[in-house]
Amino acid sequence: MRIHVTLLCLSLLLVVAMADVYMHAPPGSNDRNQEEGTNRDNAQRLFNSQNNDRGGYCRGGIVRWYEKSYLPVEWTSQHGCGNNQNDCNVILQYMCGSTNDPALTNIRDGTVTTTIPNDPAQVATMSGSEYQFGMHESYEYYNNCTTRSRNKGLFTANQNVQNTARFTRQQTGGTQYGFECPEERDYYPYWAPSPWKDIAIFTGDTDNCKMYKAQSQNVKSKYYCMFPGRATNNPASIDPAECTSKGGQWVEQPSWGIGAPECLKAEWNHVNHLGLSMDNGRYTSYNWSLPHQGMEDCIQSDTCACVLRIRYNISSSEVKGFGSSAYDSRNNGNNSPIKNNPNVLVEGQNLTLNINENQYGRTFQDRSHTFAIRPRPSSLKDAKIWNIMVKGKRGNIQQAYPAMEYQFTPSQITMKKNEYVHFQWTGCDHNPAGNAGNGRNKLDRSNLVQIHSLGYGTPFKDDDYTSKNALLTDPADRLRFAQQDQVGCKSYAQLMADNNNNQNDIEQDPQNCAYLNAAPNTFDGGVHKMDRTGSFYYMSTRNHDFSNRDQKGAIHVTPLLQTWQIALIAVGCTLFVGLATAGGSIAYAKTHPHSSANRFFSKVPGVKRVVA
Repeated sequence: MRIHVTLLCLSLLLVVAMADVYMHAPPGSNDRNQEEGTNRDNAQRLFNSQNNDRGGYCRGGIVRWYEKSYLPVEWTSQHGCGNNQNDCNVILQYMCGSTNDPALTNIRDGTVTTTIPNDPAQVATMSGSEYQFGMHESYEYYNNCTTRSRNKGLFTANQNVQNTARFTRQQTGGTQYGFECPEERDYYPYWAPSPWKDIAIFTGDTDNCKMYKAQSQNVKSKYYCMFPGRATNNPASIDPAECTSKGGQWVEQPSWGIGAPECLKAEWNHVNHLGLSMDNGRYTSYNWSLPHQGMEDCIQSDTCACVLRIRYNISSSEVKGFGSSAYDSRNNGNNSPIKNNPNVLVEGQNLTLNINENQYGRTFQDRSHTFAIRPRPSSLKDAKIWNIMVKGKRGNIQQAYPAMEYQFTPSQITMKKNEYVHFQWTGCDHNPAGNAGNGRNKLDRSNLVQIHSLGYGTPFKDDDYTSKNALLTDPADRLRFAQQDQVGCKSYAQLMADNNNNQNDIEQDPQNCAYLNAAPNTFDGGVHKMDRTGSFYYMSTRNHDFSNRDQKGAIHVTPLLQTWQIALIAVGCTLFVGLATAGGSIAYAKTHPHSSANRFFSKVPGVKRVVA
């Protein structure tokens, strides 16, 4: 088993350097909850992101996407991927549970920013009707990790790594980050059972795709040692023979049985830049087909609480170039290819390199807040549904960074006639006070009104709508998307009277519905069938602020068949009819030797033998 683990680790993902990753759609938390500071309060709340404290979006409401609908996942990574300056991997994973699960396994956001205590009694602490502490991985999972032997076949350089899976070369101190298992976080594919299910893998080297797919827990069972006396000072072995020799039981956890993850070539992204893909000029993204009832029991009962995770890994050519042995324990200690901040000679002169052994091989990650996946009604059973949401947070570009200012996402989408769109978004009520924006301070709010093109900054007038150009054909829907279900609105005369004509106070008034101040933080606009072809453009009146920020989007609806496809089918049909007619005539000529048809085909080279 030791040899097996070592060989497996030859292809594990190892990362290097400062290389933050931020998920923007759906909004990544970066360990935030609802704190109002520029920096997050606690980098250990749920998971070890390794990211800058400024990153992340604070928690809004729960969004509820339909099973098997398409969700755009978008992210930025500091050192890029798919370029020739690093070797990279990006892994998308998710897990779901039921809101009815007991406290020790219940996936939730929690109400505080404090790390969940490693105490089963405190795990269940309530704050009103909600659990106080956020939790993704379960209490049992974390305690299995802290009492399981770490993989001693791994490359650890000169780091002093203790004996359990709680300790890694990247995290030698064993600090608790939620109930995350540090060894599982740092290595993929992992050899022990994990609650995470694989969605997709993006790699700079697609030669590894076969291995990734085969080793995924989606399709491969994982094993662990059930050992009654396991403890931090007596950890359970990851070797089956050693496990059973000590009185343990080697237990199989069956695969998830949901099919291997997709494995794709990573898009080309620039280094030192949280920006766009060089391949297509858009943010790096993936259209995730959400799980269905056959994959998650909670969907049928409509009780899902789910989390999405992205992990980002880069490695350097120096380590890779040292050979595959660089990834196993034979290269630890004095044999390590890397040293902390070494001096190197260049033309006889010393130069110091910036190398940190516990970062030469490093994993970054981000996770969403919890969301729901709901069952489809019978009316949408076979529909193709595209989700459209809002990403970004309140603030100008400098205040929001490394997050983004508001944008619809996808910003532009092309779909076929009679497919569906589901408009749904959420925002936070706890952005830093004083961040730039329109409407009431601290609040994220968005609406949607139609515009003539992306160059416009003013919406349609009521008499501009026709049966052909309207994105939303029902005036009631147009009003709802514009006004966002607000109630208790004041007239402008009331606002002026109540605020002594002070424009700043008028803008901040909670009942100023023109700025969406009375809108809830979460909006579900429902599913709409795109039954007309053409392009439809829209914007948010609250957040579109010319020369400051731009929040617009477009839907392009194409025919079920393009013109060239129709022409090709027509040509094919014509040829088919022609060949069928000719075939019938030849058959008639063969059975009627005295007919004019027989005399005609008898004169055609290559055919006369058939009718003879």
